[in-house]
Order: sequence, then structure tokens, then C-alpha cells
Amino acid sequence: MKIAGRATLALIAVLALCLGAFSAEAIAGKKKKTVVVYFSGSPKFNKGGKVSAKGSLNTATACKPSRGMRLQLLDSTGTVIATLDGSTSDSTGNWSLSGQLPNTLSPTGTYSVRVKAKKRTAGKFVCMAGVSTPAPVPASSL
Repeated sequence: MKIAGRATLALIAVLALCLGAFSAEAIAGKKKKTVVVYFSGSPKFNKGGKVSAKGSLNTATACKPSRGMRLQLLDSTGTVIATLDGSTSDSTGNWSLSGQLPNTLSPTGTYSVRVKAKKRTAGKFVCMAGVSTPAPVPASSL
């Protein structure tokens, strides 16, 4: 009788571990990739250093609305040196950002801008962060 009790207890422990593993997977959610794309002709730079960018998110429908978006300035190594603007995407995943380049940039430096979509949880989905392709800042804008 003692052996049967121990076997039952061991079986319950194994089932609890399996159930816990499946629960952890369910809590973690399904990861969805995010691709940030510019609309044609975007981003735009003017001679005064103003940058404006418009585009959309290519991701699961649940991941499109209310995503935190950032317009970032990068140096030649790809390091973020400034965040020029921040906003959220609309219900269809479209976004619009604009900002002013800092006056402290070297006219001989190589800079670029990119747009980043921040990570977000939407229901059972984990919407991964995503970034656009860096767009070079023209020297005439510095």
C-alpha cells in the first residue's frame, strides 16, 4: 500500500510539472515580429534641420494600434545619440513623427535617422520591438 501511495504521489508531481510547463508557455504568449516601414518619399529633411517621417507597421493586426514609436538619431556606428520625437501608432498601424536635429552635430559627421516601434503585449501576443532601415541625414540639413 505504501508503494502505491508513493507511485500516485509521483504521478501527481509529474502531472503538475507538465501542467506548469504548458502554463508558462501560455503566459509567455505568441511572439509576433514587427517591421517598421516608411511611406514613399519619407523621411524628409529640410535645410533648417527638421526631420519628418511617416510610415506603417507590418505585424499582426492586434499589434498595430497604440504602439510606442520613436524617431531616433544615430551616429556613424549606429549608436542612438538622440530621440527626436515620440508618439503612438493609430488603429491601423500608421504613424507620423517629426523632430529637430540638434545644433551640436558636426557638419563633417555621418548621421542617420530610424524609427523604432517599442515592445508591447496585446492579449495573447507579445509584439516584439522593431526598427526601420536607417535613412542617411543629408549634409545640407546639418
